[in-house]
Amino acid sequence: MKLKTAPIKLKSEGYFSLAVYKEDGTEVTEKRVSDTGNVVTYSGAYNLFFEDGSYNLFSNMKSQVGTGTTELTRASTGLTNLLATTASLSGSSRSGNEVSNNDGTATLTSVRTNAFSLGGVVGTISEIGLITNSGSNFIAGQLIKDEFGDPTTLTILSDEQLVVTYTLVLTYPNGSGSISQGAPVVGSGTVSTPTGSSSYTMYAQPFFQDYEGTANTLRAEGAVRSYSFDNSSGDSILGIGSTTSASLSHDGSGTVSLNFYSVTAAPNDFSSSDIAFILAGRADDRTIVTGVNTTTKLSVSVNGGVFPIVVEFTPALTKTNSDSMTVHITMDFVV
Repeated sequence: MKLKTAPIKLKSEGYFSLAVYKEDGTEVTEKRVSDTGNVVTYSGAYNLFFEDGSYNLFSNMKSQVGTGTTELTRASTGLTNLLATTASLSGSSRSGNEVSNNDGTATLTSVRTNAFSLGGVVGTISEIGLITNSGSNFIAGQLIKDEFGDPTTLTILSDEQLVVTYTLVLTYPNGSGSISQGAPVVGSGTVSTPTGSSSYTMYAQPFFQDYEGTANTLRAEGAVRSYSFDNSSGDSILGIGSTTSASLSHDGSGTVSLNFYSVTAAPNDFSSSDIAFILAGRADDRTIVTGVNTTTKLSVSVNGGVFPIVVEFTPALTKTNSDSMTVHITMDFVV
């Protein structure tokens, strides 16, 4: 059977603020710029949510300023006319900054403050950006704008210091194991087997490995093609998979696919008339099994098994010792 989710939306937006200080630390208040909205680029959003081991939500980043006058878009790869980049880095934390929306999603507000050195930026600037520490990925940026939303400029003198505060606001599937709303539904359909037809419902799991907390590891991070088969009580029947990594790809325009490929349970691997759930994800030894909360449809993340998708079947599937069962699940995201 081949199952594919509807696109799961991972929302990203943000804004920046600018402050200018004299050598004695006194703020030049007339040069303050507050909460100017920006675009998070397609490549930047992919980097934030998935790339490089998935820790870029919290990794150190640098701020940039430029003199360009072209409105930045999600397809932008950098400032139009780069002038300077901060030498200092600034990171963020998940702990204390994540809030449940009580609808199966959570919102994380990530704030970074980067200061240029005194006299490090001299002249008139018109655009602001945020890049990864390596400089290889342009995360977000936009023109400086006034209170009416019109492009404007800011002039920095040689005896002044510019400080950039960048805020990213990210929303994704998440929630505690006790939330009454349960996991968000991200797909449904019907499958046919030798014993009949069953409807299925696909549930997105918390984006992070833990439901709520400080761990930054994503459920999709480092995924291999591992599957767990669970019964109608949510108890594990069998774990099966391989060491082959799942495929994670981005089309450059905001669509991300996590392809778990297929695995086949041979006739003698197991038999059951109560295959109510199939989970796809990562398991450290490929045969790890994990349970499902049958009320919330949330999987338990224990013993090296981390599964970003749960599929429920009604009625439960049947597999005999004469049958093989092939499963292939793909998750799609929009960033």
